[in-house]
Amino acid sequence: MSDYLIKLLTEKIINSFPEEEKAIYNYVIQMEDQIAEEVATPVEFMNRLHVDSPHKLAAQAFGMTLFELLQTLKQVDDKIAHQLEPMLKDVQWKDCTELINNRGGIDKSRKLFYVSIPQDFKA
Repeated sequence: MSDYLIKLLTEKIINSFPEEEKAIYNYVIQMEDQIAEEVATPVEFMNRLHVDSPHKLAAQAFGMTLFELLQTLKQVDDKIAHQLEPMLKDVQWKDCTELINNRGGIDKSRKLFYVSIPQDFKA
């Protein structure tokens, strides 16, 4: 499955959450993403998590204990996984490469797909 599509569906799910859950999750993900951009290896990432303690900083920012923050993140991750799985099962990919190539004007080395995402998902 496309990482881009998973990201879009995940954002749709997160946007349906209560404001506090959404704010906590986005805050932590943003901090983790920033660290990930600054390091070269997974080991460096883990070391930076240990040294910088972004989760402790996030807990302080939201007036929570570290344990409460981690529990909240676990609950949010579980909710995302629970809602994302059926969404991904209902996404349909249709290979349209041959149809488009027969009409000409398209680079024949490329694959073209139509992706159907059900509208009725209430994340």
